[in-house]
Amino acid sequence: MKSLLLLILSLCFVACNNADLTQCDSFDKAVAVWSEGRETEKNLTLSFREVVDVEEVKSAYIRLTASCDYRLRINGEFVGHGPCVAAHDFYRIDAHDIAPYLCKGKNIIAIEVAGYNCPSYYLLDQPSFLQAEVEVNGKVVAATGRDFEAYDLKQRVADVPKFSFQRPYTEAYVLDSHYNDWATNKDWKSAIQPEKLVEQEEKVLLARGVAYPDYRLHEAQLIDGKNLYKFATNSSGFLRTKVVVTEPTRLTLRFDEILGEDGRVMKRRLRWQSYLIYDLQAGEYELETFEPYTMQYVELFTEGGAVEIKEMSMRDYCNSDCYRAKFESSNKDLDFIFEAARETYRQNAIDIYMDCPSRERAGWLCDSYFSGRVEFALSGKSRIERNFIENFLLPTEFKDIDKGMLPMCYPADHRNHNYIPNWAMWFVLELEEYLERTGDRATIDLARTRIYELVEFFKPYINEDGLLEKLPKWVFVEWSRANKLVQDVSYPSNMLYAEMLDVVSRLYDDKSLAEQAAAVRKEVLRQSFDGEYFVDNAVRNNSGKLELSGEHTEVCQYYALLFGVATPESHPALWARLRDEVVPGRVENGLYPDLHPINAFIGSYLRLELLSKHGLSKQILDESIATYKAMADRTGTLWESLKPKASCNHCFASHLTNVLYRDVLGVYKVLPCERKVQLRFIDSGLEWCKGSIPVGDESVDMEWQYRDGKFEVSLKLPHGYSYEIIPTPATVVIK
Repeated sequence: MKSLLLLILSLCFVACNNADLTQCDSFDKAVAVWSEGRETEKNLTLSFREVVDVEEVKSAYIRLTASCDYRLRINGEFVGHGPCVAAHDFYRIDAHDIAPYLCKGKNIIAIEVAGYNCPSYYLLDQPSFLQAEVEVNGKVVAATGRDFEAYDLKQRVADVPKFSFQRPYTEAYVLDSHYNDWATNKDWKSAIQPEKLVEQEEKVLLARGVAYPDYRLHEAQLIDGKNLYKFATNSSGFLRTKVVVTEPTRLTLRFDEILGEDGRVMKRRLRWQSYLIYDLQAGEYELETFEPYTMQYVELFTEGGAVEIKEMSMRDYCNSDCYRAKFESSNKDLDFIFEAARETYRQNAIDIYMDCPSRERAGWLCDSYFSGRVEFALSGKSRIERNFIENFLLPTEFKDIDKGMLPMCYPADHRNHNYIPNWAMWFVLELEEYLERTGDRATIDLARTRIYELVEFFKPYINEDGLLEKLPKWVFVEWSRANKLVQDVSYPSNMLYAEMLDVVSRLYDDKSLAEQAAAVRKEVLRQSFDGEYFVDNAVRNNSGKLELSGEHTEVCQYYALLFGVATPESHPALWARLRDEVVPGRVENGLYPDLHPINAFIGSYLRLELLSKHGLSKQILDESIATYKAMADRTGTLWESLKPKASCNHCFASHLTNVLYRDVLGVYKVLPCERKVQLRFIDSGLEWCKGSIPVGDESVDMEWQYRDGKFEVSLKLPHGYSYEIIPTPATVVIK
């Protein structure tokens, strides 16, 4: 399977390689190297340095990849951080255009590489190495294996705790005023010997495949006159501190997305080590974190001498391909939510869809179902999604989980053998939407074996009624009471399972799976609907008979209505209650206490999907403002939960951009394979709305005004596209 996959991948990259020298999947001269015998040493940072002499620069590139990650500077100036993540035993190459950074004469190429060698959900536990080469005017002038020296400068402290369970180590440094000479002084001579570099085993290489990050700078403001700084919104990237110390000092920077009740940064709010430590000798420093973090607030603590902060700023490490998208309306709250959603996506989507850029930086399934829609809506492309899916298809096996199952997040190490069986089902649903967005049938066909292995995985858990029972590991419905009601028979899980079977049937023309899906739905309906609500689960009693738990969650009802177990026509009373009364704020008003409420992930979004399915645009507008405006006000980003008890910057939440385009602007769906745009116009209470939605390198540009029961629409489509209007209750006039 791997050889076939690599052939397909190489063919896919040929065109982009010929068109774009920043996308490449091979080296000319460089080989992978690392310090002899230290390939698996934990938390070792090596500083690689080479001085290249150039007469003139017509073109210049550096190609590099590493494990775990690198920071590249040329003549002391930041160039990039990477590489893109990839599946186990695969490595993506970054190729930076460095012509703007080179000058005539000697130039310092400085590359720091952190080899963590610890399991995480962010960077894989694989032996450390660097592979890099510099090309000037078409000739390789420096390459690992023949050039570059590497030093263990011991500036970064190795014996420190992990930042979180999901990420590698915290950052702590011991520095003097000459800390940066190795990267800025052409004549620098080290007092320590360079490491003995040896060639490592040959790596399986892939092109980056996605756009390079946005590294723009922005400053924080001092807000208490002493030591508390605030960025305008939640921000993600490399924290930068320009500081002067007059005598030996320990500087600790503590950061978070929100403040505690005392108005200060909380210590370990979410049980991670959200701080940086610098032990500094007297001197001036321009400090910048090696790893990216997320924060809105930074609080300083000092031990020792006086500290003068010259600047507190952030170098963004964010998506650069989301700015062409536009949305504006007669309701400024909606515009504000759209920008908060875009900002959320921007910080979470660099090379994969992360759940959050803070605690984990992990690529979770289910989240990605929603995030894939956002990438397409904001960039008009699905390049990150292609990488994301590809990562799940590349390995011949996933070593730490049961055969046939997919990791719940990936690339990641799952040494505790945990997984979420439901998330693998969401992956299948995402594949169908990815195919509609891209027409990439080759990837779908490549996934066939993996998907049918998943179908086989579930078979031993099918009970005498044809339903899944006693699913293993972490059965996940949503972050609410629903997650306590997942055994023995979880009806939401079976509703999702039926949808998964239907999707596999459609993707691979397998009628038997469609028949199985219909049988699952029929049995779920028979067992779980008690005349008022769908019950979440059934448990075996002492005699071995299944008994309904009698507990109902709001999200279970949405699963039923979205995945074909029920419809508004088959269950009109349930639908009317959900639509009209089970609304944001009903818990505070004491309504339906026997129906456990939803949380943001994923119940709030399933509710919006259901409202959209039935054309309730005005309600979507009102509920979006009621639910998400407060989040945007507080952090400028959207959250994992309805309350700030977890991440306040979660990628799936950026799905609000897609909701506003679809249900408020009225661009219901863009179908590139059919070169068609579907439009739907429903009175949402707005006077006007306009937007620009990227489609490849072009865009759908639409603006409308609503007057006297009529939509007056100005529409511009990409070349060769047509439009169709989904039947609406209003009169539509398109110019």
